[in-house]
Amino acid sequence: MSIIIVGGGEIGATLSNRLSAEGKDVVLIERSDERVRQLRDVVDVHVIHGSGSNPRTLKEAGLDEADMLIAVTSSDEVNLVACLAAQQLSVIPAKIARVRDPDLALVSSQFFGDDELDLNINPEEEAAQQVLRTLRVPGAVGVFEFADGAVQVVAFTVDAPSRAVGLLLRDLKPELGIVCNILAISRDGALVIPRGGTELRQGDLLYAAGSPESLRALASLLEKHSRQPERIMISGGGDVTYYLARLLEADKLKPTIIEPEAERCRFLAERLERSVVLQGVGTDPALLEEENVQKVDAFLALTRDEEENILASLLAKRSGAGQVLALMNKPSYVPLASAIGIDAVVSPKQAAISAILHFIRKGKVVSVTTVGEEAAEALEIVVLETSELAGKPLKDADLRDAVVGALVRGDEVIIPDGNDVIEVGDHAVIFALRSAIPRLERQMMVQLRYF
Repeated sequence: MSIIIVGGGEIGATLSNRLSAEGKDVVLIERSDERVRQLRDVVDVHVIHGSGSNPRTLKEAGLDEADMLIAVTSSDEVNLVACLAAQQLSVIPAKIARVRDPDLALVSSQFFGDDELDLNINPEEEAAQQVLRTLRVPGAVGVFEFADGAVQVVAFTVDAPSRAVGLLLRDLKPELGIVCNILAISRDGALVIPRGGTELRQGDLLYAAGSPESLRALASLLEKHSRQPERIMISGGGDVTYYLARLLEADKLKPTIIEPEAERCRFLAERLERSVVLQGVGTDPALLEEENVQKVDAFLALTRDEEENILASLLAKRSGAGQVLALMNKPSYVPLASAIGIDAVVSPKQAAISAILHFIRKGKVVSVTTVGEEAAEALEIVVLETSELAGKPLKDADLRDAVVGALVRGDEVIIPDGNDVIEVGDHAVIFALRSAIPRLERQMMVQLRYF
């Protein structure tokens, strides 16, 4: 597969390395001289200096032979023009653009006529959805939904004191009645798929699959008893906050938003109905105290400045705020966040990469979520008749570095063990380390096409 990526920022660079490692033929276009020099040292793909909206640059990148164009620059307009130019210059099977502006996203499909964009990514809107899901599960570090919410994959930390410390995974169901699968454990900087004899330790980060009810039982075992947040304070009034506030208002909540820029405050106040918008910064201790941060159920640091988010989160936590969540795109900051007491982290970059990988994956893939600092993926796959896994007991399936966390069969959610058989038509929620993705694609693949 030949893929052209326009934009060498964090999303473009991460995608380039990820897809190249999977054997895809990737060309990356970047217009900044300095960034091109940096990219040539950190990505294992051909990097072209130029504008992705320039027809000559697109031709130089191999547009006529490309299977897909992914435009993920920081400019919505450049992304759309790149896709329009590709449409006019060549018959390209797939076009993906990142469009962050809410108003532009609403009308962008009108630009392409009958040959519409195949995927319009809005990382900020996806991140807002992820924040909301995380807030709704007590003690969750991250929450990913599959099969229309019938199955969740939830990340929990094992803290002390907890009855879970020292527990063997195989004892969860028979001794405690908790029907879920522990898909992976992040321990000492490594992400591993555990066995039944694996013992839970303090400091572990667990990824568990199950129904929402079973995962609430697991949260109780882990001493995660925080209630559904009602009083919510948000630092930063960017697009993630805008989308999240709309979702919270739909739940009849009234978040307090702190934003430094007067014009952005007016924008939010005009478009939101119930939210309280204050001009200020979330790192101002006096303002946080004045707004009773110690009484909020959740404090969300959602500015574009990750260092500011860390500082605001620390101030809120030390002032007595309940759950604290921060927006971060740099994987290196995630372990730091947990170490200093930030309860959960959300990444718009990861949301964008997940959406693109969903589109690229072969087989009937319903959704893809990257997890564990992009070391693994959680996928929901419809099992078709030609899949290698159909009709086999799980113990006989070649699932090295991967595990089936749940099967959805009609209205039934099955938490499988080695004796369960995957049937045609099942929705399988599979957790796979990066090393297992190419093999899993071959096992689930029907033919070289997109669904």
